[in-house]
Amino acid sequence: MDRIERHFNGGTVPAGGPGTGVAGRSAAPAHCGLPIPGRGSAFGWNGNALRVAAAFLAGLAFLTSCAPKETKVLVQSSEALGAVLAEETVRAAGAQKRVAIISPAHWGGTSIAEEAFTAALQKQGLSTFTVKSADLGDPMRGQVGLKSADFLEALQQAADAGAVVSFAGAPLLQPGEGARLSPGHPPVLVVATATLGKVRGVWANPEQLGRLLDAKVIQLAIVDGSPESAAQSPGKTDATHQVFAQHYLILRRPD
Repeated sequence: MDRIERHFNGGTVPAGGPGTGVAGRSAAPAHCGLPIPGRGSAFGWNGNALRVAAAFLAGLAFLTSCAPKETKVLVQSSEALGAVLAEETVRAAGAQKRVAIISPAHWGGTSIAEEAFTAALQKQGLSTFTVKSADLGDPMRGQVGLKSADFLEALQQAADAGAVVSFAGAPLLQPGEGARLSPGHPPVLVVATATLGKVRGVWANPEQLGRLLDAKVIQLAIVDGSPESAAQSPGKTDATHQVFAQHYLILRRPD
């Protein structure tokens, strides 16, 4: 991947070389006094089952140990994620008024982020439908993620949608599988954050996201950011966008 645009930064930053993440990315901040699994630690999703299980248990501890103030921050950031994602989806969908959603199955119900997203779209006159409730796997037994078969099936069923939004993370496409996509498939927007509020999210490796962006499989991805990254960017100054910028980044290919 040559370059990836950083949201709210007024420009682009070069992607790192092999074995590195996106250049300029800060490590994700600790939430509720616990590290986010899968970010800058041994808890990568590509490790063995023991490390994945440890990541899952750490995530459960994270979701259940938040103090009231920290819970409020978690809710506000997830609502801001849904609102900004809705803005991006409206632009991506153009004149189309239906948006397809890929949701994780069996992960604790609809997330705060998804609820905020659908509510914001409804205010803009767009409707949503769940095209796929994807089984992302068991964190206690191995790799977790959006299987390529589920992703390809969802795209086929959502061919007439204005956009496809995945709250189930980025698709785990194998080499060559991207060629099976129709060149005119709807734009795909991916949420690849550690949490979606009180529901666990699906983090993705920046290199994986970079390959999907380069191959035009996805149009953009929202990932975890940091307060430091927000301080470096002007962006919009309303409360929602400020909260978003403190917690997330948007990765996209420059046009």
